[in-house]
Amino acid sequence: MTRGEPCIGIVGAGIAGLRAANALLKCKVDARIVIFGDETHRTYNRPGLTKKRYPSSDAPGTTIAEDLKVNGVENKALTWRLDTRVETADLREKVLRLSTGETFAYDALVIASGVRPRTSVEGDNECEFHAHRTLRGLDDAQHIHSELQTSKKVTIAGAGFVACELASLAKEYGCEVVMLETRRHGPFESILGRRIAMALGRWITQNGVTFLTGDSAKELLCDPGASNLESSSDRPLFIEAIGSVPNVEWLRGNGLDLSDGVRVDAYMRVPEREGVFAAGDIARYPDPWTTEDLTRMEFWKNAIDTGDLAGRSVASSLGYDSKTSRIGYFPSIATEVFGLRIQIAGNPKTSDSMEIVRGDLDQLDCGVLVKFLRGEVMVGAAYMDKGARFNSVYIELLKSLKAH
Repeated sequence: MTRGEPCIGIVGAGIAGLRAANALLKCKVDARIVIFGDETHRTYNRPGLTKKRYPSSDAPGTTIAEDLKVNGVENKALTWRLDTRVETADLREKVLRLSTGETFAYDALVIASGVRPRTSVEGDNECEFHAHRTLRGLDDAQHIHSELQTSKKVTIAGAGFVACELASLAKEYGCEVVMLETRRHGPFESILGRRIAMALGRWITQNGVTFLTGDSAKELLCDPGASNLESSSDRPLFIEAIGSVPNVEWLRGNGLDLSDGVRVDAYMRVPEREGVFAAGDIARYPDPWTTEDLTRMEFWKNAIDTGDLAGRSVASSLGYDSKTSRIGYFPSIATEVFGLRIQIAGNPKTSDSMEIVRGDLDQLDCGVLVKFLRGEVMVGAAYMDKGARFNSVYIELLKSLKAH
């Protein structure tokens, strides 16, 4: 426990950490707030890393960083400790150990350390055949954008949001693109189901991408064995977008449930340790859309909502009048793949059937509107279109969904 002015530590300089800090300042909490980030950059719009082309730059990260910068409130009570990693935490004694060799004592802690890309090649090993890359941060993005401008061929492992956006981006750069999905039949199958996933796979193929699934995809995956090649400059680009891993290693030994991120209650409180909260991609909380289930969301809006709630909950724990309420997150995500806008709301994963309200899955560009049901109750909706033909109908579906 610190003496005098309370001290609040926030581990993670992404949008969840920033929103937690902003919420604390809005609650007029009289405390020192310190945000730790292992990147050298202040908070930026992470989804924007794959949304559009960026010109090459001799200063790595500069062009993208300026374009995607997220402005946070400037306040003398808020201190940024960038390029500083939290190595370990003693949550009983309320002390963090930093990569600089320092220790940091806190009165309240917000865990917003997010996730990192899952990889098939462990440690510093390199594949013999390809130059492997992942995309999570600004420096990753600058490197990949630069390579896409010079590469003739790129292989992308995965078919989630990052993979599909990168495939679309690579085609804009003029690359020959191969996508590999070994576990499912097409993009977003775990969310939208097999029929829509296969339709999206056909859409990607129609736009000039070689899209392979199952055994055909496995045959082109790399051998994860180590290689002692001195240079990767002559190897084709291979981008892995095969999922993520929560950054929880620094929390081990504190008796927390770290089985999938950090378990919290509906107020973002970590139940095992008083004064500890979590937000963003790493937080696993009671799903307001199902009963007795926990969920962990890796979407921008989720990071904003849970960051706000964590900040307000910290303020309340310190005795400040803060409007806190249980998480009431309404899931909604959107992306664009080869000009096709894809919007998803609710929780289609919990459905047991789907109904096409408008359109035809063989003509996605002409608009398709789908609702997802669990029994007689609608639990999700999806809208795919190159225009806005059925936008008014989709809005009405959302109103019904929110009333659930």
